[in-house]
Amino acid sequence: MKKAILLAFLLLITTSIFAQEDATIKEIHNDRNKEFRHIIKLIKEDKVNELSKLVMYPLKRQNPLPNIANSKEFIAYYPIVFDEEFKKKLNLYNDSDVFEHDGMYGLVGGPFAGDIWMDDDGKIGGININSKKEIALRKQLTKSIQSKMHPSVNYWEDNLIVGKSQNLLIRVDYSEKYGIRYVSWSKGRLTSEKPDLILYHGKDEAQGTMGGWTYTFKNGDWTYIVDDVQMCADDNPSDCGLFLRLLYKGNAKSTVRLKEIK
Repeated sequence: MKKAILLAFLLLITTSIFAQEDATIKEIHNDRNKEFRHIIKLIKEDKVNELSKLVMYPLKRQNPLPNIANSKEFIAYYPIVFDEEFKKKLNLYNDSDVFEHDGMYGLVGGPFAGDIWMDDDGKIGGININSKKEIALRKQLTKSIQSKMHPSVNYWEDNLIVGKSQNLLIRVDYSEKYGIRYVSWSKGRLTSEKPDLILYHGKDEAQGTMGGWTYTFKNGDWTYIVDDVQMCADDNPSDCGLFLRLLYKGNAKSTVRLKEIK
């Protein structure tokens, strides 16, 4: 009898805990939905000054577009990102379109595909809108960069990474012909000169839906790994960033932190 009472008591406590957790999760989602509705309203009404205060800077843009460093740059760049086509899509918003991952909340469901991401504080941490104006600007910048590159590597469809260390400059690009390509120049050499190393058909692996990739290239017994780490613990931010790792026959030989440039 005592055992049955104890089990019933434990079941009651467990049920109560789960109910409290469900209520907390529901409250958090309600808060995020409210914040998304507020952001959508600001975009539809072009209240860019108010919107600029709800952004985490720097706001990354796809290479070779420069990142948006501050509120002033966001206000100037706003018409390029938020075009009329996207504003019309916002009319289709539903609270069920919001998806949570690793403490971030994104417009993922319905007509959206991760268009905007927000953190727990209601700040915009990512904008993945491909407006016609931004696509045109990206193509223009790409052609300008390609015109200055060595003919052996002056074509790609998407640039994924440009990184620089004290002694090295690297690029990771994608094209349908060569797949993912690694290119590097040693210190003092220009990108208009023939690269020191070109590796084709690399493999990519996503580190999570919020971003971060690993690119792996083989060169005989050597393996070149480029890590673009975008998610790391708050107490150890140095784990985030761009890194080049070299392995020989599977054994680690060196790791170099790279500065991401565009």
